[in-house]
Amino acid sequence: MTGWRWRTRAAAMALAIGALLGSPGAAGAQGAETAGMLTEIKVGRGRVEMKTGGADWRPATPLSALRAGDQVRASGDAIAVVLLTGGRGTVKVDTAASPYTVAAPSGDGKVDKAKSLLTSSLGFLSAGSKEPPKAVLSTRAATRPPEVLTPRNGPVLPDSLVFEWQGSQFSRYTVRIVDPSGVVLERKGVVGARFPYPADAPVLKPAVRYRFQVEALNHPAYETWFEVVDPGRAAAVRQSLEQLEASLGPGVSPNSLAAVRIGALAADGYLHDARLLALAALARDPDEPALHMLLGNVYLKTGLPRLAAESLDEAQFLLSRGGK
Repeated sequence: MTGWRWRTRAAAMALAIGALLGSPGAAGAQGAETAGMLTEIKVGRGRVEMKTGGADWRPATPLSALRAGDQVRASGDAIAVVLLTGGRGTVKVDTAASPYTVAAPSGDGKVDKAKSLLTSSLGFLSAGSKEPPKAVLSTRAATRPPEVLTPRNGPVLPDSLVFEWQGSQFSRYTVRIVDPSGVVLERKGVVGARFPYPADAPVLKPAVRYRFQVEALNHPAYETWFEVVDPGRAAAVRQSLEQLEASLGPGVSPNSLAAVRIGALAADGYLHDARLLALAALARDPDEPALHMLLGNVYLKTGLPRLAAESLDEAQFLLSRGGK
């Protein structure tokens, strides 16, 4: 992202980040009071607005928690999707269905694992740092030092072990995986900025803190750590995601389902896998601002503020095109 683009959108983006990452009371809106969440917005040539409590109508922000009685409306060819709690699926809000008033879920008083998972997921989607990331000016150096994108200091599910870093697609890198006893794997001359763990490489053991190093010519090695989750825990994570999906109700849109799954993984500390899922969802629908916001939140949590700024800037750009 260029510096001028950041500066021209910084003020507007700060408002979007505030709504995404936890304006006062956002976290408190979770749990029993949350009746839904605005998980998708396509402004097209129209507008999507929301009205919460006794406030006036205002531009809608993706990943906003909604309470019973809150309203969402769309104009022109704009469309919004609201994910409802209580196993009620999703509702598409267009001009014909506007304004849509969020109803309270039927309270059966039952607290189960799926509800807890959904609460954690929605909590991550609507909460986080309250400060927008600062702009980082890019340099014009011929080659930049590599910076590891993932995994970054956390757990990794065993079937998703891929290493990525920021770098040139034409440069050659040395990648190295080290355990407490020494080098486990080293590859020289890796082209590009992505390295899936080879199937014929030594099997990595669960609960061992490995260090991943990537090194470019004339630059020091960049290092992060990761731990591979044991098979039992990995199976439990997958089962939890299946239970969460089943609890959402019928007809949940793919983007809303992806958002909830990303939130559940991230809330449980699986930021590596949450990022991969967010990128896969964006590959299917690159024009969904909620997914860009969600990816930005994941980048903030992993300590990558410049990439977070770029993702949140893209989300704001998509939201600002309405009526044009």
